[in-house]
Amino acid sequence: MRARLGHRLNPIDVLVFAAVFATGFLVPSFGPGFVIADVFILAIISVWVATIPRGEPRGVVPRVLPPLILIFIGSLFGTMEVGVKSWIVSDLIKDVGSFASFLAMVTILRFGDDTTMRAVGWGAGLSTIMVTVFLLLEAGTRAQGFFPNPNVAAHFLVTNLVVMTMAPLSRRFRYIVIGIGVAGLLAAGSFGSVIMAVGAFGYLLVTMSSVKRRQMIKKFGAAASVILALVLLSGSMQAATQGADLGFNERHFERSSEGRLARWTQAFQVAVEHPLGVGPGSNAGLGLLPGDQEAHNEFLAYLTERSLIGLIGLILLYLAIWRLGPRGGVTRALVIGFALQSLVRETLHYRHLWLLLAFALVLDETADEQQVGASATVALRHV
Repeated sequence: MRARLGHRLNPIDVLVFAAVFATGFLVPSFGPGFVIADVFILAIISVWVATIPRGEPRGVVPRVLPPLILIFIGSLFGTMEVGVKSWIVSDLIKDVGSFASFLAMVTILRFGDDTTMRAVGWGAGLSTIMVTVFLLLEAGTRAQGFFPNPNVAAHFLVTNLVVMTMAPLSRRFRYIVIGIGVAGLLAAGSFGSVIMAVGAFGYLLVTMSSVKRRQMIKKFGAAASVILALVLLSGSMQAATQGADLGFNERHFERSSEGRLARWTQAFQVAVEHPLGVGPGSNAGLGLLPGDQEAHNEFLAYLTERSLIGLIGLILLYLAIWRLGPRGGVTRALVIGFALQSLVRETLHYRHLWLLLAFALVLDETADEQQVGASATVALRHV
């Protein structure tokens, strides 16, 4: 429960705004993978550390701790198999930073006020607009902006669009952000992001009341048709004018799927040969897969690098976060979207994922509190 209401900006509000906004700009990096966003994320984690003795965030730690312990044990087995490597240490540091940022953000938002929640919403909305502008200004196909690759940019945009459906901002601004964000998705040309968006928004649509669902279909059905037509048109134009197997077209899909199938087949072989795992990040670090790349599947990556124990921990972590969110809420929508995207990418080290997942969880909690309060008010009126 958030402790207070208020409208005055304070340093914590600025901090969470800066952290969320900065996750849209991951290039350039300073040192091995360190970016500007990490400065703000580390500050958020530092604020949270003081609350750990009190068990904050309450109700979340007991749910996610057992899966995280299993993931750590699986990682330890894999490390013992191949020895301590620089990429293993790097991945473990990213693990700690990712999970800690989630717990820290939940704690801060619960103890923040309405302005704190709006600060995160503004950070997500404005970064979506800025990222889309840079993607659209970028020449060529599959724009990536200030991200390592177009898939990260597209994942960032879809995550922001999902939380925009409930962010405590004006409806007009949220709709503008969503419309602009869709244009950014077209520029990034990521099939994985489409899968993620369909899963997340499909869940929200299915769990709505029938009346609200009809209203949404009536309001956005035409827009969705236009968006689909633009996706198909952009893909065909890219293929015809640039002759590239990039964007939303058949050549890009075939190249992408063939490469993934080859890596997944080899990953299964690695899992059979190394049942204890090969250590976090070692699929790419040891060049075990075609192209010396990652597995492009989070579940397979955990199986090959962190053993069956780590994979079980990952699945239980998804289930734990699912149970934290209410039915029809944005938390569960994001869990579905993330899980689907994880079938074709490794995404759990994305900075925005954990910050916005925490935002979604507190949004759902706030909505539940408001609903309970409204029900109590109605009941008192009838006494």
